[in-house]
Amino acid sequence: MKYTEAVIAACLALTPARIRPLREEQWRADLLDGPSVGISTASLLFGAACSSAASRFYDLTHRGGNLLSQITKEKNMKLVLGTLGTAVVLAGAVAVSVQANATTPQDPGSQLRASMAEAHIGGYMGWWNSTPLDGSPLGPPDVVAVNTNTGTIVDYFNRAKADAGQQTLASDSTYQVAPDPTWPASSVVIIDTATDKVIDSFPVDEKGRVIYTLEDGTKFAG
Repeated sequence: MKYTEAVIAACLALTPARIRPLREEQWRADLLDGPSVGISTASLLFGAACSSAASRFYDLTHRGGNLLSQITKEKNMKLVLGTLGTAVVLAGAVAVSVQANATTPQDPGSQLRASMAEAHIGGYMGWWNSTPLDGSPLGPPDVVAVNTNTGTIVDYFNRAKADAGQQTLASDSTYQVAPDPTWPASSVVIIDTATDKVIDSFPVDEKGRVIYTLEDGTKFAG
């Protein structure tokens, strides 16, 4: 139990602050129900580690041009290296646990997919709702994330409320969505509600998980 709590705590520390409550709720629900359907605790923890690392990587790589222009500065390079190092150590530790706790032949990959199959993602991180780097401009004051397959708002961010420590839900937005046929299919578009302009977009799967594409063309959802 202590090991499980330690891993969850490390995963939450690595996860961007705004989506920590959502991810913690999902992970703890999986840990509660997963073993009863044959999914080991170690595999569920491995899934949490991968999810937190992917979220942090997305956050670091989607903060806009200011991050790219400042990435070579010492403090930002330390941030990137420190984050990647934490992700590697965390994933490695959980992977060792998977091997140590396996009592019967298992396929960790299939267990990971099963444990995350029902996870509907409802919070996204990007330059539009991240804490800006020192000296960088703020993003839009009010944005919504719209799933282009359903035309519904799946996430909402208001900077004033965030600065006041208030959490916002998709249902809090009063923005009226006007679906546009030019929007990319199977994606989430980020709309600046003050201008109705799409300021960012990214592909997602049927559960709303972001689809990442590696340099070799391999794709994965996380």
